[in-house]
Amino acid sequence: MRRVDPAYGIIFATDGATAAAGAFNAAWLGGRWLGTVSRGRRLAALSLAVLNGGIAVQAVFEQALFSAHRFGLTTAPFFASGAWLASRLPLLAGTLLLAMLILRRRP
Repeated sequence: MRRVDPAYGIIFATDGATAAAGAFNAAWLGGRWLGTVSRGRRLAALSLAVLNGGIAVQAVFEQALFSAHRFGLTTAPFFASGAWLASRLPLLAGTLLLAMLILRRRP
């Protein structure tokens, strides 16, 4: 069994915890989106659910990229346009929804 460098273990665990928390938040907020009656609160719950889902996707992507680099595997697939864009689209969607929610509140 190989020893894990503590710094690499902490980085891997941090991305894993971020992904788990983001997925949990997205699921809980998705439930609020489905169950909340108020239109304004539904949009807020959806915005935060998509944003947290994007954070989870990004954390998993970074964890995979970091692991591939750490173990000397090819990282080229991570930089392909499709993979790169797909990992960032949920975060973009959540950010745009949140911006829309903020702009909607302006007088």
